[in-house]
Amino acid sequence: MRIGQVAAELDISPSTLRRWTERFSDYLSPGAVGNGRGTPRDFTETDVLVLGSIQSMRERGLDDEAIQAAFEAERAQEESTHRDLIRIEQGGTMELLPPAAAAAALAQALRQLSETQQALLNSQQAHRDLLGVVVQDNFNLKEENARLRKRLRQLEEEVGHLKESDWNHRLSLEERLTELERKKKRWWDRLLDR
Repeated sequence: MRIGQVAAELDISPSTLRRWTERFSDYLSPGAVGNGRGTPRDFTETDVLVLGSIQSMRERGLDDEAIQAAFEAERAQEESTHRDLIRIEQGGTMELLPPAAAAAALAQALRQLSETQQALLNSQQAHRDLLGVVVQDNFNLKEENARLRKRLRQLEEEVGHLKESDWNHRLSLEERLTELERKKKRWWDRLLDR
C-alpha cells in the first residue's frame, strides 16, 4: 500500500504517517521506512497493523517513549517465546526442542488459549445474561405500562362519574333551593295577608 492509502485508512495526515515511520522504523518493514531517495514507500499489512497500534496507543494518551517501551516489551516477549521453542546449537544450526519440551510448551500455549477462550465465553454469557435481564425488564415495563393505562382509564371514568354526580347534585340543590324560596315567599305572603 502507498502512503496516501495508509493515511486514509488510518484517518491521519501523510505528514503524521511519515513522522511515525521515522520514529518507529525499527518495527516497520524496510519498504515502509523508504530509502530517502524519492522511492515511494510501500507498506505491508503488518506495517498497517503496527501503525494502527501506534494510533491506538496515541489515542490512549501514550507518548513516543511509552509506545517504544510497549513495542520493546512485546518484542522481548516474542523473543522469549521463540527461545523457548527453538534452541541454537554452537554450530549455528537451529534445532527444534526435544519432543517433551515442545509438548510442554505447546500444552502451556494451549492452556493459555483455553483460558482466554473460557474468559471470552464467560464474557459472552455475562452479556447474554445482561441482555436477558434487559429483555425481561422491558417486558415487565410493558406490562406495568398496560396496567397504568388501564388504571388511568378507570380513574378518568371515575372522575367523569364524579363530575356528573356533582352536576346532578348541584342541580338537585338548586331545585330544592328554588322550591324553598317559593315556599318562603308563600309563607311571607300568607303572613302578610293576615
